[in-house]
Amino acid sequence: MSTQTTSTSSSAPNVRPFGWKDKVGYMFGDFGNDFSFILQMLFFMVFYTDVMGIDAQIVGTLFLAARVVDAFTDVGMGRIVDVLKPSKHGRFRPWVLRMAIPVALASTMMYMPFVVNSSYGVRVTYMVITYIIWGSVFYTSINIPYGSMAAVISDQPEHRASLSVFRSIGAQLAFLIISAILPRVVNVDNQISGSRMAMAAIACSIAAVVCYVLCYSMVRERVIVHIKTHEEQASFGEMLSTLVHNRPLLALVSGALLFLVGSQIAGTTTAYLWKDYFHAFDMMSWAQIVSIAPVFLISVVATAASMRWGKKELLSYGLVLSAILAIAMWFMKITSPVLFIVLFFFLSIGVGFYNVIVWAVITDVLDYQEVQTGERDDGTIYAIYSWSRKLGQAVAGYIVGAAVSFVGYDSELAKAGLDQHPETLDGIYMLFLLVPGVLYALTAVIMWFWYPLNKEEVAKNFDTLQRRHGRGKYAKAPAAGAVPSAYDAGTVDPAAGDPTPGTPGPIDPDELK
Repeated sequence: MSTQTTSTSSSAPNVRPFGWKDKVGYMFGDFGNDFSFILQMLFFMVFYTDVMGIDAQIVGTLFLAARVVDAFTDVGMGRIVDVLKPSKHGRFRPWVLRMAIPVALASTMMYMPFVVNSSYGVRVTYMVITYIIWGSVFYTSINIPYGSMAAVISDQPEHRASLSVFRSIGAQLAFLIISAILPRVVNVDNQISGSRMAMAAIACSIAAVVCYVLCYSMVRERVIVHIKTHEEQASFGEMLSTLVHNRPLLALVSGALLFLVGSQIAGTTTAYLWKDYFHAFDMMSWAQIVSIAPVFLISVVATAASMRWGKKELLSYGLVLSAILAIAMWFMKITSPVLFIVLFFFLSIGVGFYNVIVWAVITDVLDYQEVQTGERDDGTIYAIYSWSRKLGQAVAGYIVGAAVSFVGYDSELAKAGLDQHPETLDGIYMLFLLVPGVLYALTAVIMWFWYPLNKEEVAKNFDTLQRRHGRGKYAKAPAAGAVPSAYDAGTVDPAAGDPTPGTPGPIDPDELK
């Protein structure tokens, strides 16, 4: 039996050129992801504290414990997509379709108020089971292949930068819909309605499935990974050992961990900020619309800007801007919702640059790994990065859960519709601004001083791989009469046929569209 860890790759023949269809299709993938992920980020904790009556610290502990599970499921899923030979539809793309309905159903179940009147233990158990099934099993099984797929849609830096931009657009569209519409849907007299939350979750899940189907239909994989024999492969342990010495990956993971802790703390406390601090839950929708507006503006220039000035450079400058504004707004102790929203627009510009460009940065890290080691374990490396993001979100969830309890948030007062204590409100304001601001600054330091892949290094690695694989200006003319195949080693994906090993895999006419 042979499995894949690669030292060479090539371009897939008989597949239409990279274009707008791929960009928009890839956008729909994260659009679908975030119909469940953003829903969880903004409403999971407040649903379980205010509707289900569970202590915030217990919810935060769940976030942290689930990431321990994810350490195994994320990397395990990465190895699965690295090891299985591709089907005629590609290596990563089929998983988007396979797991669309399971992840949508699992997301819906988290917000069903079936056990709201049951014992405290039953409510906690229901929360734990549904969250683990959604996040550690089904979301992992679709997000790891989807994220890894960017590296095989195209090997061109400008194409990958544009995919990163469109992925961010998809995420922000979901964020816009959920944050702008759902507060108005689930809010009844400044409180979360359990029945309305359930209906909102069902609607989001249906939308997610539609987006996943569109992603699968529109995207094509073009970079073909050649298969090594079992004897030629690096072992899993050897592969992990090389990653320990992958400085760009370590820096990116460390930065992502801090950034995600900061942004997740802000995201998780958003509902509390507007519901309790400003007493203007309905204005949360406007605040969220304004906060994501910079992303759409950035998306117009992000690809050109990153090619001109470098991705590392743009990320670092943007994070410094956001850090300065967040800390300044905390010192100002703003009580006017309108003034807060105006300043938050400018704070969101720096964060927006990070969110738009970071997905192209991970493809640079994948290229660096191949340049240094000759191995290309896209699924596993992306899984490690994805897990670091989840860990950051979990640490943030735990911190928020513990911190919200520490500053005195009373879920019984919330259920009764009563005001929180003034010290609690000040604590919520601090969690939303000061803590993320400090973490954004630390992330900027890591990206500038530790992460080594500046504009020049990225260009050098790209040229090295083009020369190594005979692509671009190094391409050789095909031999007369040669008939290219889509996949050099056939397919043994469970959902595909199983031709004789070593023979060309089948070509799907739809791939030409």
